[in-house]
Amino acid sequence: MSGSRADAGTSAARIRRLAARTLVAATGAFAVSTFSPVFAPAFAQDARVGPPIRLVPAPVQPSAPAQELTDPLAAPAPSNPILVTPQANPPSFDVVPKVARPSGIQVETLGPLDPDGAGTLEGARGLGGNPWQGIAREAVLRLIADLPTATPSPAAKTLQRRLLLSSGSPQAGLDEPAPPRRFGALRVEKLAAMGDPRGAADLVALLSESLTDEATARALTDAQLLAGPIDCAKATDVGKDFGGAYWQRVELFCRLRGGDRAGADLALDMLREQPGGDDAFVQLAEAMAGGLSPQLRGLKDLSPIALAAMRATQTGAPPDSLSLADPARLAAVATNPAIDPATRVTAAERAAAALFLDARQLAEAYRAIPSKGEEVARLKDMAARDRSARTRALVHQAFTGAMDGGRRVELARLAVDLVDPALLPGPVGNAAAGLLDTVSPTPDAAALAPAAARLYYALGRADAAKRWHDLALRTARTAEVARLWPLSVLAGGPPPGGTALGLAGWLDEALRGADSATKSRVAGQLALLQAVGVAIPEDAWLQATDAGAPPQAMAPNPALWERLKDAASAGRVGETVLTSLLLLGEGGPATASPIVTARVVASLRAVGLDAEARAIAREAAAALAG
Repeated sequence: MSGSRADAGTSAARIRRLAARTLVAATGAFAVSTFSPVFAPAFAQDARVGPPIRLVPAPVQPSAPAQELTDPLAAPAPSNPILVTPQANPPSFDVVPKVARPSGIQVETLGPLDPDGAGTLEGARGLGGNPWQGIAREAVLRLIADLPTATPSPAAKTLQRRLLLSSGSPQAGLDEPAPPRRFGALRVEKLAAMGDPRGAADLVALLSESLTDEATARALTDAQLLAGPIDCAKATDVGKDFGGAYWQRVELFCRLRGGDRAGADLALDMLREQPGGDDAFVQLAEAMAGGLSPQLRGLKDLSPIALAAMRATQTGAPPDSLSLADPARLAAVATNPAIDPATRVTAAERAAAALFLDARQLAEAYRAIPSKGEEVARLKDMAARDRSARTRALVHQAFTGAMDGGRRVELARLAVDLVDPALLPGPVGNAAAGLLDTVSPTPDAAALAPAAARLYYALGRADAAKRWHDLALRTARTAEVARLWPLSVLAGGPPPGGTALGLAGWLDEALRGADSATKSRVAGQLALLQAVGVAIPEDAWLQATDAGAPPQAMAPNPALWERLKDAASAGRVGETVLTSLLLLGEGGPATASPIVTARVVASLRAVGLDAEARAIAREAAAALAG
């Protein structure tokens, strides 16, 4: 874009005035683009101000090489830009205070390293030599406790697991007192709560002192009981240090499972006499000891050890009795073959959505659902009014039995369409992809192509996605096909068919007749593209602007927002990852505000985690593709 120096000065002054207004109106807040209705409403008043602001300050080089982000105020890119090389010293404007670059040498008086710094992932397999360098131990302990446990995002959960298993430890202040909970104990507890008892147990093997914390020991034991099988020798040995009714129940369960009837009878008598105990477990323990299986009235509030005993005794539950919310307990219900199939499949989908079951386990639950009458013949009508787990199960069963090619294409499309956008990257999407893997991207499957490509892109299977994307480009040029372009770029390479469609072509198709909601989604995708290094010209932001749209709420925690900016600009890897995960929250990138996700993506790239950043951006873009 050309213009005189006077014009440039006027524009810069306007930017500064707008930044000041926004800072006051939004309490220092979180606007990223002057051109998107998903961002702060004050930006919509003057769409001529300029391109979007920088997501993070120019980062200093961390211990691992980091990639510099493309500057949003650089010269306009060509009409079909993909990835561009950033300027050496690009200008940058921001509506939040700048973070000064640290000097080359910093002197701090610190205490000793935390003794719980061992990890199963070291060096490049983890997050570098010591990802916690530069952040105080007190802050780490507070923030780790708040990490999500049931996110539907494989990218976020994988990154969180890597963070917790990486070797390295935060450093205490010189006179800092011992914390009430140890760093190692909190890592083990969080891994167990995330549904990774194996990872937690592997970490315990390096940090045996972590199990002197009873809350951590119970969290690991519960996770092992629910996932099964529990290592009874280790569990009962740990319980000797604590005592109490909980550990008495664990010892009783292990005695009964091991066939020790004499020792179990005495322990069972003691539990029967305890007031306010776990009545459901006591009944199930009696069944394990040779009695009759109890008739449980429901699954509400069943303890992990009671659910483990249900599985051991093959005890079922009445249909439609599912009232659990905890994904670990739902997974235990889903893997108990004695429970009603309809209850199991609902539990399986909820557990799989939170990544506590994989696609294979979900498919097993799908196969257990019986069909009624002519349901399989009218699945399309059923799906239009009922998007339940049972409908998805029947679609999968019908596909398995279908021989006609056209019918298989129809059922595959139905299976993909029934997956909610937020669940595309996880086991629910993977189960649908398992059907797609047996369908060839030939012209007779053209109607399936856009949805198939979107699913494969969301799953990170770029090669499969591009085959279906190619088919979609050959057979149709609709807005549905155009929506695939950002996904193909975020997948890490040029889109199928070269760059003929490009940014301008995608916007023309995606915004043709667009309403406010569509423009909002497109603006969110522009923010994600910019965050991974795609140059977005001013005109593109203008096209996606809808000044008349109602403002949408976007209020990330301001302390976390500032902490992320500071950590990324200083190259503090562990703090950047930790804060990013907290900002994404339980819903992950598919449900977080696009600007929050874009800031996270840019920050992860700033500390050298480019692949992880792209995976998060890809999941968010797949949900935004609508």
